[in-house]
Amino acid sequence: MKSLIIDAQIAGASGDMFLSALLALFGADEKKTVADKKRQQLMDDIASKIVQAADLQDEAKISVKLQHKNLHAIAGINLKIKLSEPHRHLKIPQAFSILDKFFKLHQMSEKAQIFSKKAFEILFEAEAKAHGEALDDVHLHEAGSLDTFIDVLGAAILLDQLGIFDAYIYLLPVALGSGTVTFSHGTLPVPAPAVVEIVKKYQIPVYSGSIKSELLTPTGAILIASLMSTCKNSIVTTYPFITIEHSVAGFGTKEFEKSPNALRLILGGVLESEYPQEDISIIETNVDDCSGETIGFLNQKLLEMGAKDVFLTPIYMKKGRPGTKISVLCLPEEVGIFAAEIMNQTSTIGVRITNSKKIMLKREIKKFQIKIKDENFTVHAKISYNEKNEIAHFKPEFDDVKAITEQTGLTINDVVSLVREEIKKKL
Repeated sequence: MKSLIIDAQIAGASGDMFLSALLALFGADEKKTVADKKRQQLMDDIASKIVQAADLQDEAKISVKLQHKNLHAIAGINLKIKLSEPHRHLKIPQAFSILDKFFKLHQMSEKAQIFSKKAFEILFEAEAKAHGEALDDVHLHEAGSLDTFIDVLGAAILLDQLGIFDAYIYLLPVALGSGTVTFSHGTLPVPAPAVVEIVKKYQIPVYSGSIKSELLTPTGAILIASLMSTCKNSIVTTYPFITIEHSVAGFGTKEFEKSPNALRLILGGVLESEYPQEDISIIETNVDDCSGETIGFLNQKLLEMGAKDVFLTPIYMKKGRPGTKISVLCLPEEVGIFAAEIMNQTSTIGVRITNSKKIMLKREIKKFQIKIKDENFTVHAKISYNEKNEIAHFKPEFDDVKAITEQTGLTINDVVSLVREEIKKKL
């Protein structure tokens, strides 16, 4: 399965950076001259059809030029777009009319259409929320430019041709930048209001970064949000385990003194496995001032809440104090619930989150009727299978074994042996 890592940790993301990075992936296996010709032809075709879809053949002109850059030891593509168009305030019906006309002109796939429409939906919703307007009343200023259509539709076409809509997306924290940004609504602090609404609603992980400038633009935000909404994905803080095929960069128009203004995309593959896989999050914290009763209570409470597993590790902390590392396994979407419970019930002031992937044996629970001392008992057993669908392990449920022990007066070891022997015969 293909995997795509979006690395916007240093310079954030804008529409032209995202599109430029995808162009760098497009034709990455071909000679530079051949690939550049294909890239230029594709972008010229997209630009021409956008003008046609907007019914602006006599009023708008778009010039698209590819440039290769190598800054701060990072090589990539910068897409230069020169645009002249009449000033318009674009509302939802007009924007979607342009999209629908373009879809027909370019015969875009259903996946690319869904991605494009989702991106503009996200943009209009964010603008409406940021400015306190009804969705039907909101109109776009700078974001309504044909430039935005080039970024979104160009990205959709390239994502489709590269097969990324069927890939697994990994998103690293995105740099927002700092300082101020000046546009039609005046001079405002970074991040812009629409960007705040997008990262909040779509849970895009962000931080300020080290560069004093606007780094995550509304167009960059909607492309990431739309991709995360339409593809399988995980938010990660470190690079995941993949085999890397291509690492490319898309440059923006600004240049910074000490850092490349580039978005990096890494395309690769996950090692295939015959075993089922599951995304998992690991929550951990170390405590040295919590009673054993509190930790024992928390352990049981987290399991009752549905944690995949909870385990405790004895450790030594500062000044040689004995402590306990509390580890909880849960689904990524449940991290907030379990992290809050740990911080509410213990003395810790923070937890660590690691996102990972779990490979498992196929398994099922089966019910067996077991006869012991002339009495029939129901015993549930967990059975695991290997990649050849052969039984790898089986284990009776402890609560059933315990109940038989209490009723028969046999030892726990005797009951386990008898139950395992009977289950083995039946299997």
